[in-house]
Parts: sequence; structure tokens; C-alpha cells
Amino acid sequence: MNFQGNEQAVIDGNGRASLPSSFRKLVPTEKEFYISPGLKNTLHLRRECDYEAWAEKLKQLPQTKENYEFRRKMMANTYKIVLDEKQNRFLLPKDLKEHADIDKDIVFAGNGDVIVISNIERAAPYILKKDDNFDGYEWML
Repeated sequence: MNFQGNEQAVIDGNGRASLPSSFRKLVPTEKEFYISPGLKNTLHLRRECDYEAWAEKLKQLPQTKENYEFRRKMMANTYKIVLDEKQNRFLLPKDLKEHADIDKDIVFAGNGDVIVISNIERAAPYILKKDDNFDGYEWML
């Protein structure tokens, strides 16, 4: 599964976010996901099969103290979430909201098998603007 695109959203007064319809359309039957800390104070939302692959990669890291600490922090701060039936909402765990400095306005951004969730200010540099150009990347097109 390749998630792509981005959508802004708002956290409700109870700390819940609603998975945007553009992402739900890609996985219409899935209601269970895993949410974990991400790089640069973001959150990563994964489908169960993608979570299993990610957890396996963590297990394969060389046995060093640093890798042990990283794996322990990732697994200890990963939560299974279930979307509610009516609005496809889920509760953002308090510790993960603090990690990502999320209060109200957020962005969901597709990044392959992960949906990255971040506060709107942190995501701003990564959202396409009309004056963005990609000179030097013509070979990619």
C-alpha cells in the first residue's frame, strides 16, 4: 500500500482525530491501526500488516545498547487504535500528542506504507507551495 497526499485536520475537544477520507478510501475495510512515535517529532500510523513488518525490522537491528534503547522506546510507545464506526475517529494517546507537540491543527501526510501525522507548523515546510520548483530533478520525471 502506498499512501500519498496530505490533508489537514483538527483534533476535537476529546483528543480525537478523524482519519481523512482520502486515506480511508485506500483501506476501506480496515479499522485497526498502530500509532507510534516518528522522526522529527511526528507520529506514524500503520496498518497491522505494515506494523508487523516494521516490528520485524526492529528485531533485526544489531544487538547494541543504542538499538536496544531505541527498540524499547518504540515498542513501549506504540498503541493499537481502532477507528470508531461512524466518523472513523481515533483517540491520540496523550504521550504521543506531547511527543509531536500536537494541540489542535494537524496534517496527515502519506509516505508509502506510513501515514505521518504532525502539527501544522512542523508540516508546513513539506507541503507543496505554488512557487516550489524542482529544478535539477528533471531526470525523475
